[in-house]
Amino acid sequence: SLIKRTEQVTLCFFGDGTVNIGAFHEAVNLAAVWRLPVIFICENNQYMEYTPISTMIPVARPAADRASAYGLRRILIDGNDVATVRSTIAEAVDRARKGEGPSLIEADTYRLKGHSALDPAAYRPADEVASWKAKDPLLRQYAALCELGCSPAELDDIATDADARIEAMTDSAFAAEPPDPG
Repeated sequence: SLIKRTEQVTLCFFGDGTVNIGAFHEAVNLAAVWRLPVIFICENNQYMEYTPISTMIPVARPAADRASAYGLRRILIDGNDVATVRSTIAEAVDRARKGEGPSLIEADTYRLKGHSALDPAAYRPADEVASWKAKDPLLRQYAALCELGCSPAELDDIATDADARIEAMTDSAFAAEPPDPG
C-alpha cells in the first residue's frame, strides 16, 4: 500500500449492478486520481438482481465501457476462463505495484442460480442458462487440466481434499471464540 510503503494491492470484487451506484464511481475516481494500488473487478453476470443489465445501462459493457472516464484502460475478459482471469489480475497487480495506479477489469460470467436462495430465476430463458452452463469455469478448468495430463482420479482426489479442508476451516471458524472488540 502507498501509506504503509509495502507492495500490497487491494482487490475489490463486485457485481455489474454496483456500477450504477455513486460510491462505485467515487471510489474508482479517487483511486485513479491518487494512483492507488487497487484492482476493481466487476463480475458481470448479465443480471442486476432480477433484471437483465441491458435494460438498465446504456452501454454494452457496464464497467469496461466506463473505464476511460477515469483514465483507465478498457479491460474485458472471459470471467469463466480461469487462466485468463489469473493472468489478467496478475498483470494488473504488477502494474499497481509499479505505481501505475488502479485497474478496472470486467469479467464476463454468469450466475447459474438465482440472485438469492429464494430466487427461482424463472425470468431467465432456459436456452441462455444452458448455454452458460456449458461455459462453467470449473468444468472448463477440469477439461484443461485433463488435457495437460492430469488424470480424472487425481483431480477428484484434489477436490475431495479441498472439500475436507474447507469443512475443517468452517468447523474451526464456527467453534472459535468471538473476536475481542476492544
